[in-house]
Amino acid sequence: MQKNILLVDDHAIVLDGLEALLKTESEYKVTKASVGEFALSYLRSDSFEMMITDYSMPDMDGLTLVKKAKQVSPTTKIIMLSMHDDGHVIREAVSAGLDGYVLKKYAQQELLQAIEVVNNGGQYWSREVTTALLNNSRSEETQETLTDREIEVLKLLVQELNSREIAEKLFISERTVETHRKNLMRKTKAINMVGLVKYAYAHKLA
Repeated sequence: MQKNILLVDDHAIVLDGLEALLKTESEYKVTKASVGEFALSYLRSDSFEMMITDYSMPDMDGLTLVKKAKQVSPTTKIIMLSMHDDGHVIREAVSAGLDGYVLKKYAQQELLQAIEVVNNGGQYWSREVTTALLNNSRSEETQETLTDREIEVLKLLVQELNSREIAEKLFISERTVETHRKNLMRKTKAINMVGLVKYAYAHKLA
């Protein structure tokens, strides 16, 4: 019996290439969608064993699509096919409920294997994806925990308040604010304000 697979990518060339790859296996029946909303519409109207989606979509990011797809069709397995190998991006995608993550540059070599593994109840990650997840995990483990007050100061810094304004808002001295700022830089390993902002967004503190 053929397995229904939904391919989601906004690049027609990529979709056609993936379809050609999957059609080398007669057991797969392929449906293509160019945007996230089309994909969700297909999931609502038909039963799919698997969805293979890009991370970057014109109408929604892949993370949002994965979360919505899991709500619409909880039994559908999902593999993300992406060029992103950044640890934070991968971790967020994995935490959304992915069953596999394959880097696009390895699609020809790995995708059919990933589909087979996931179909059999396993999970599949490209080697570099596993490495990125491990490195990201180690990085967070070695990072010092921020205190509640430091988090308060960080949130206000992200809102572009200066030391005097933060001091007034938290009823502390400017010198104390500066001490918190230095501790934040040390603990987050940021070298400037941009680094603090990136840390705040990466850890959902802003």
